Amino acid sequence: MNGWRQRLQALFRAVVADLDPRAATAAALRGRFPDPAAVRLLAIAFGKAARPMAEAVVAAGPWASLRGLVVPPAPDAAELPPFAVIPGGHPLPDAGSLAAGARALDLARGAGPDEMVLFLVSGGGSALLEQPADPAVPLAELRALYAALVGCGADIRAVNTVRRACSAVKGGRLLLAAAAARARVSIAVSDVPLEAAGTLASGPTEPDPGTAGECRAVLDHFALWPAVPPALRARLERGDLPPGPGPSHPVWARSEFTVALDPRHALHQLVQRARRLGLRVVAEPGVDDLPYGLAAARLLARLDRLRRRRAGRAVAIAAVGELSVRLPPAPGQGGRNQQFALHCARAIRGLPIAVLSAGTDGIDGNSPAAGAVADGTTWARARRLGLDPSAHLHRCDAFPLFAALGDAVVTGPTGTNVRDLRLVVHCG
Repeated sequence: MNGWRQRLQALFRAVVADLDPRAATAAALRGRFPDPAAVRLLAIAFGKAARPMAEAVVAAGPWASLRGLVVPPAPDAAELPPFAVIPGGHPLPDAGSLAAGARALDLARGAGPDEMVLFLVSGGGSALLEQPADPAVPLAELRALYAALVGCGADIRAVNTVRRACSAVKGGRLLLAAAAARARVSIAVSDVPLEAAGTLASGPTEPDPGTAGECRAVLDHFALWPAVPPALRARLERGDLPPGPGPSHPVWARSEFTVALDPRHALHQLVQRARRLGLRVVAEPGVDDLPYGLAAARLLARLDRLRRRRAGRAVAIAAVGELSVRLPPAPGQGGRNQQFALHCARAIRGLPIAVLSAGTDGIDGNSPAAGAVADGTTWARARRLGLDPSAHLHRCDAFPLFAALGDAVVTGPTGTNVRDLRLVVHCG
């Protein structure tokens, strides 16, 4: 079993290396600007892949003129001429996030009719680039709202319905600020499903499909009103929010949105890499945004059915997507991937099954890990170390357990973000 835990760690690292945002952005740029030397370009890059995407733009030159802004996750403040670099906070916005949001809006508003505007958008941009809908909202109150949203158990669509309504950047408002430009192009390294592209980074360059009423419904359903800053609460209650460009707004006539890399690419690479290990692999599309326990039950049941049909062969179920976790009042150190893996470890005790769950961005919750691997020995090995896996699971504190076992997947930030990957393997 230990061999499979090691193989899954190596497999995940290989898949992440395949998902190169710099190369994907370069491919998306190719042919879009046949003569860069004739193009005056303003580029605004934000999200976990902001730096490699911006590097691809610099390499695609020389441009007639090139300026702009790069907003990577803090503490990455390394210079990237000719761009300004303002790192932001994640998963909660910080002062850098607000400074970056203000700078991005200023740059977009200053774009002239002889200039193209290129938005390089990647996952994590919701927190990294922000300005509240009401300038009177203090940072501490905005952070409290984000923390409540992340921990309430809502799926990403519901979370972003609230974020868009409460922001001066999201819901197409950043793109609208660049309405005077000659044209606007968005290139995305996306951590959301293709059909939900408008939710990437809460849609700063896409139409807002939500309404103030839908935002209020989410706040009602998840009992989030106490976390809403008073200034925003008053505006939400009276429907007084910054207008965003609806789908029929004329700004979309000269605006494009293209996806360079997304979860489909991640799942394809995972399946291909797993098959090279000799596994019979089937993709499972039906677990995205599910609660982690339900997702585990569904994937393990699908694995069992596949095993029965393929007796004697090593088989696997592959999945991509994020899971929801309702956090306790004082959670420990971990994230949704490690929580899923530890839940699976309890379900597969003594069985020849191994599980990988990790985020392609290299970050899982409040831990230094991307995720974890587990197998049928994980629960017993933890107990032999004097750990109580049930207690770790209950308090969402999976990282210390997996770190002690040597089964935390630690890559550091990867510079990409195309959702979380899971592989459950019956080892035959």
